Amino acid sequence: MALKMTDDTFQNRYHELEVRMKALAEQDGDVYVPNPEPVERVDYLFICMEPSLGGWARDKTDAVKKVELGFRNFLNGYDPMILHYSIRRFLCKGSQRYHITDFSKGAMLVELAGVARKARYQRWYPLLKDEVELIAKDDAKYFAVGRNVENHLSVTQFPRKVTRLLHYSPRADRKASIREHEEAFNEFVKTVSHDDVLSVAREIVEESLVPEEIRKFVFTTLEKRTLTNSRLQLMFNYKMAFEAIA
Repeated sequence: MALKMTDDTFQNRYHELEVRMKALAEQDGDVYVPNPEPVERVDYLFICMEPSLGGWARDKTDAVKKVELGFRNFLNGYDPMILHYSIRRFLCKGSQRYHITDFSKGAMLVELAGVARKARYQRWYPLLKDEVELIAKDDAKYFAVGRNVENHLSVTQFPRKVTRLLHYSPRADRKASIREHEEAFNEFVKTVSHDDVLSVAREIVEESLVPEEIRKFVFTTLEKRTLTNSRLQLMFNYKMAFEAIA
């Protein structure tokens, strides 16, 4: 059983872990993108793949600049925000907390992410284990976001039970799980709006304590997007998965 930590001890250990993560990302030749910092141990831990360099940065130089300004992972992009929204609305109850992380923490272009992924994940796995041991409660539940993550956790013999979720990438088949639930899906779409997603986005950005320049950047990007039928399908997938867990 993990020892109870004070807030200062937790934060200091997390910052020490970040130093090691940044060093490995730079060793890989990538840009380290920090996650919003957890304030205490969490009930649910979500493991994604790796940060994408596209959509929020023009190139590595621009990415470094934005990170230095305070940009954080999982804040930019409508589809990752749907994951946040779904966790908060369909999974977490009361004071429960969650954290979203990546298997590896160096940002790269999507078309390059599959190159040597197995070897990269093997290099990052010890840091992921340390992150899990620090952040997750003893009875936490774990989610692999996408089949790639699930497969690699299996190969590394990750010692916790993991539930696989559909990845939020538009490349994932969002329609498959809807086909036997069309009526429930049609009722669901009446209950959520673009403004609902933006409201949760504001909560997340406020909690992440990013500077005003980054807040404006995040919201300008989100406000240009819409809650399409495909994104509603993604949200419904998460809703069904989380309700099954509950």
